[in-house]
Amino acid sequence: MIDIINCKKSQLQETSVQTNRATIACQGVEGAYSQIAANALFKQPDVMYMRTFDGVFRAVNSGLCRYGVLPLENSNAGSVTDVYDLMKTHKFFIVQSVKVHISHMLLQKKKTSIEKIKEIFTHEQAARQCSRFLEQNDHIKINLSANTAAAAQFVADSERTDIAAIASENCIQLYNLTASLKNIQNNNNNYTRFICISKECEIFDNADRISLMLSLENKAGALYEIIKQFAMRQLNLIKLESRPIADTDFEFMFYFDVQANIENKEVQDLLLNLKETTRQLVFLGNYREI
Repeated sequence: MIDIINCKKSQLQETSVQTNRATIACQGVEGAYSQIAANALFKQPDVMYMRTFDGVFRAVNSGLCRYGVLPLENSNAGSVTDVYDLMKTHKFFIVQSVKVHISHMLLQKKKTSIEKIKEIFTHEQAARQCSRFLEQNDHIKINLSANTAAAAQFVADSERTDIAAIASENCIQLYNLTASLKNIQNNNNNYTRFICISKECEIFDNADRISLMLSLENKAGALYEIIKQFAMRQLNLIKLESRPIADTDFEFMFYFDVQANIENKEVQDLLLNLKETTRQLVFLGNYREI
């Protein structure tokens, strides 16, 4: 684990990441929801597109990009498990997060009618978020793409006139498509939370959320004892996620989000205690969600 106290003192910023102009790594292609998140986080982002989520982590770790933007969870479809699994293998820090409203549209070429659509291309998360629409149209084959924008790009580049994509409104103009249906997600209250990651620890003065990753001994009451430490200090746990650890016998890595600031003495005591009582503790960052 990094020296959290030194990180706080040496790298505390007086402003937010939004004022920075930097190169940002995003998964997908132009028009992706990650790009929308990057535009919300930065005033003038210079976006580089990576083929995979792992590529985003690697771009940040290598110094190719100062920041990376990744989807972490959706209010309806749940966590982006691929990103959580990659968090176990890459060293990084969360410096800010943002919630983006997700509105999916059925996009096709202008000469394609909705009645002729035989196949739809989209990302797995988008398919989950639009499951009711897809169930109502179960005669249409669903093909999963690496990204919703990549699906829209594929439809635009294809010579076929019987395919469509589920993607964002941004893709209409980018890929010269048209929307036959709008707001096809299951719930209009549909948000995806994106995190902005950095190779270096950066903590801004308005940070109010701490993310941690830890592993425990596989014994009864181990998780309870950890949660009790938060409750004893009246710290509000706002997220708890578990993911299996590869090549182990049903052991798990736990991800915690707590509403707190690193300058709080109770928080510092908690982190030092967790370092001593857990198998592994990783401080992922102290940041603010905009």
